[in-house]
Amino acid sequence: MSINAAALVQADRSINVPFTLEVCLTAGLGAEQLPATQLTVETITRLLPGRRISGVAQHEGRSVFVKLFYGKAAARYWQRELAGASLLARSKVSSPAMLAQGKTLCGGGYFIFYAALPAPRALETHDSDDMHAAVGLLAQLHEADLVHSDPHIFNFLHSSQAHYVVDADGIEQSKRLRQQLTNLATLLAQRTPLDDRGIKTLWSSYIRVRGQLRDDAGALLLVQKLTLRQRALRVRRYLRKTQRDCTPFRYDKSFSHVALCQREHWLRLQPFIAQPDVVMSQGEVLKEGNSATVVRIQFNNMSYIVKRYNLKNTWHWLKRMIKRRARRAWVNGHRLDLLGIRTARPIALLERRWGFFNGICYLVMEDVGSVTLQEVMVKNPQMIESLSLPITEVLLGLSAARLIHGDLKATNFVVYEQRVALIDYDGLAVGRSNKDKTRFLANWDNYPQLKAAWLDCFIKAGL
Repeated sequence: MSINAAALVQADRSINVPFTLEVCLTAGLGAEQLPATQLTVETITRLLPGRRISGVAQHEGRSVFVKLFYGKAAARYWQRELAGASLLARSKVSSPAMLAQGKTLCGGGYFIFYAALPAPRALETHDSDDMHAAVGLLAQLHEADLVHSDPHIFNFLHSSQAHYVVDADGIEQSKRLRQQLTNLATLLAQRTPLDDRGIKTLWSSYIRVRGQLRDDAGALLLVQKLTLRQRALRVRRYLRKTQRDCTPFRYDKSFSHVALCQREHWLRLQPFIAQPDVVMSQGEVLKEGNSATVVRIQFNNMSYIVKRYNLKNTWHWLKRMIKRRARRAWVNGHRLDLLGIRTARPIALLERRWGFFNGICYLVMEDVGSVTLQEVMVKNPQMIESLSLPITEVLLGLSAARLIHGDLKATNFVVYEQRVALIDYDGLAVGRSNKDKTRFLANWDNYPQLKAAWLDCFIKAGL
């Protein structure tokens, strides 16, 4: 299928591959323009609707990695990518070679070709070797007086026993040490708060490249502080994203409802969004109370848990208008998930409305089962040996993230596959307190041996 830049803008997210573009390219920066040729995009690895496509393409029988810019400000983003690619090439830091650049034949579009890496793999924050490699590459950039304005872990790749920096759009010049250390902290902040215990180890990889900082203890302390700050900014930005239409989330608003949903589940959950109570009436009731009803539903062999926030009376409705518990739960669930604290992830939020006024609300979560810690421990106290680690990790994670759950009843832990998930996070708050530990231990007041065993686990874990 042949297409042009204007059609790509109109297609928004609905772009099918493969598609072909007529392009005019040059052999390098400042080179003479060559005759028009065809570019066939076969795979899209990243799509910014109306702005940019990144992916693998075929050009004159050769496989290349292409970044295609179109829409408003396309020329500016293209020039910024070219400038970053030039800086990267001069720095000698490992990055895919830029092969050519140019414009689409019909105008309005710009592109850059890079050498296609064989079997590229994005690095991962939970992999120690990957993190050391990413930190080392970032240190090389800083040593060359460069920073990466978007040091996301996915912008560091592994291919053929080597590591590469990608996304030249984010490469900028900077000789300021504080900006460079903030850049490092932005990378480190993508790990969970519990992982901050390993910052000193990663610092060793950084100073291996930047030896002048080896004896600067103040630099390490600054990185640790900046990591906390950058993580707070990251959480804030992500939580705003969960409440608007963007790549991972779909937002739909009308006079009668507001719906937020993880984009990959949007089509599957359409019957529920249209008639939530009808769908719930056909599900398996797990809890039926005055303030909330919890039901398991299924669509296309996928199971979900739905929590309906009931309205008992007018006064209760007024309180819900102010506190908006369902919206808070949606945000809190994503906060916990982003910070690496295992929970039943929120999938969708549906708020029934009459104009500005909220009515009954529904929170759809992933189904991690319904067997609670209370049930497991009362029937099989010996299970504490296998469950002590995941439980202490949840409490340590909350503490490291400076969060208070506020109601750590044993029934608010779901046990599945020797793991646990924290649920009922409506009351999550920011702060420091021993309230969660105290409340958890209170679950076992009638089971002295269990309470003593849990207390021993907490002491060993440093809680």
